[in-house]
Amino acid sequence: MAGSLRLDTEQVQQVANDMHRVTTTLENAAADSSSLASVIPVRELSRAVEDFAGGWDDNRRNLIEEVSALREQAAAVAQAFDDVDSQLVDALTRPPEDVPATTPTHGPTAF
Repeated sequence: MAGSLRLDTEQVQQVANDMHRVTTTLENAAADSSSLASVIPVRELSRAVEDFAGGWDDNRRNLIEEVSALREQAAAVAQAFDDVDSQLVDALTRPPEDVPATTPTHGPTAF
C-alpha cells in the first residue's frame, strides 16, 4: 500500500520566519537586562539583576544557537520540498524528447 506525503511548505517557511523573530527578540534582550540593572538604585538589587542577567546571557546565547539551527533546518526542508515539487511538475509536463530509433542487430555487422 502506497502512502502519501503532504507538506505545506508555506507553513514550514512561516515557522522558520517565526523562529527568526524569536532569535531577534532574544538577541535584543541583552540590552534590556543591562539597562535595567543600571537604573536600580538599591545596590544589592542591582547586583542581583546583573547576576541574573549574566546567567541569562549564557542561556540566551545557547537558546539563540538552537533556535537558529532549527530555523535553518525548517527553511531547508521547505526549500527542498519546493525544489522537488518543481522538478516533478517539470518532468510530468515537459514534452517527451525525441529518442533516436535503434535498429536491432542480429550478430556482428560487417564494415
